[in-house]
Amino acid sequence: MFNNYREILSLPGALKFSLAGLVARMPIAVLGLGIVLFIQGVTGSYGMAGIVSAVYMIVQALAGPGIARLVDRLGQAKVMVPIVITHLIALALLIVSVYEEWWTGFVFVFAGIGGATVGSVGSLVRSRWSHIVDTPKKLQTAFSWESVADELMFVSGPVLATVLATAVWPPAGIILSMITVGVGSLLLYIQKSTEPPPVERTTEAKGHVFSNPGIFAIIIVNIFLGVNFGAIDVIAVAFADELGVKSSAGVLLSCLALGSLISGALYGARNWQAAVHHRFGVAVSALAVGACLMLLANSMITYGIILIVVGSAIAPSLIGANSVIEQLAPPRRLTEAFAWLGTSLGFGVAFGSAVAGNIIDAFDAKTAMLLPAGCAVLGAIIALSLLKLLNPSRSSHEARLEKDRRRERVVES
Repeated sequence: MFNNYREILSLPGALKFSLAGLVARMPIAVLGLGIVLFIQGVTGSYGMAGIVSAVYMIVQALAGPGIARLVDRLGQAKVMVPIVITHLIALALLIVSVYEEWWTGFVFVFAGIGGATVGSVGSLVRSRWSHIVDTPKKLQTAFSWESVADELMFVSGPVLATVLATAVWPPAGIILSMITVGVGSLLLYIQKSTEPPPVERTTEAKGHVFSNPGIFAIIIVNIFLGVNFGAIDVIAVAFADELGVKSSAGVLLSCLALGSLISGALYGARNWQAAVHHRFGVAVSALAVGACLMLLANSMITYGIILIVVGSAIAPSLIGANSVIEQLAPPRRLTEAFAWLGTSLGFGVAFGSAVAGNIIDAFDAKTAMLLPAGCAVLGAIIALSLLKLLNPSRSSHEARLEKDRRRERVVES
């Protein structure tokens, strides 16, 4: 059943760069939550925690595509090594600024710099896969593997970060992120054999990747999905806190990741016949149903079970989005296209965490669940209504070039 995975991981250098990338992108699983736990643990405010986390994520989303564009032109190691060093310094200053009670603006500045220097390690790893595999089937399996790897982080990371931040030291989640990104980056960027070569700027590479209507549609849907994810992070902490078991909040988030891990592993192991954009539509619809079920949660057990159901739709949604992007984007702008996917999620996550935190402060966690449920439904509606734009035979870079050539021939004739 898992021969597909063995096939891609046996490619030269594949397992090494994938594992290094797994460690280097630990921040996607723990840093946003770590900031929430740190700020809330020191200040006592979920609203403040959500806003600081939102600043980090918004700036991360804004900076991600620019970093990816530089990576496409200059190479991964040359761009990312100084960026990672800056990231580590910014997070250290964030911790100091809170404990030393510096002017609040410094907290936002350091959170913003930390976000601006995260980069999109997932897109860099996926670009390496695109560089070494030779068939669309293998690439889909590789994307599924990376989704499973992400969820391994999300299963273990939130539990570890929550326990460390609540039982040991409030900034422990941030420090965990700093250690893993430092070690993982060192191991990843020294691997030159699988690093995609820099590409010169050409006419083909100019413009914005989201000028493609299909890519733009994916970006819009991902914003709504990101709201879902960002809100759930804050809601899970508050829900557990309201029940008197705040230190168990990480277990809830691990339930979400466990459902996604299992579904992602099964998704990649199967040879699908249905078109990828159709699978994406089904996945986001299932996610919307699961998000609405959260409104039925009344205990840690029921909420954990529901989050497993919600999680089971996450990996297929993200794998589908990455697969569609890979088929639609210009080859010379692939890393940037993947980064825009992360950017759209980042905007949604930032909005979701900030708004959910303020709803919790004003009402309670149960009321805040209306936010991810509503946004997941809107995302599904948009995806289904724009499904034709996601069809590679209609909206891929090659298909659009062919349409332009046909128009030119008609004009000339």
